[in-house]
Amino acid sequence: MKNILVPYDFTSFADQAFEKAVEIAKKFDSKLTLLTVLGNDIDTSGMSLSRAQEAHDEIENKTTDDLNNLKKSYKDIDVSAKIVHNPSTINGILYFAEKNNVDLIVMGSHGRSGFKKLVLGSVASAIITKASCPVLIVKSKILKSNYT
Repeated sequence: MKNILVPYDFTSFADQAFEKAVEIAKKFDSKLTLLTVLGNDIDTSGMSLSRAQEAHDEIENKTTDDLNNLKKSYKDIDVSAKIVHNPSTINGILYFAEKNNVDLIVMGSHGRSGFKKLVLGSVASAIITKASCPVLIVKSKILKSNYT
């Protein structure tokens, strides 16, 4: 288990998954990659082409800074931060995992709507189904505490 991927969307769910991935990376001396997928979810209607590009650049720069700040707080393990552009978060994660020989994907679950989605979350469910490597879903401490 040398290459661990953590899809990271700046939520508490992703933070919990990252903490678990750090724990695993320390035990196995693994490389850990934080991955954020940026899609086309910025509303650029009514913007000039140059302003729309500026808006995309601002979001990418902010995301890069935030990932780098998080990465810096873990000096005792090998952490890298990557951004991929893909209109589909699922496809972005799966493509990155395949191209970078990921051994394990560690991710949180939002638990949004519908029974299957409530249990896993739509992105997590799709990654489990389609990934060619093992996937560890980290239970939310928030959801878990509601049932105890």
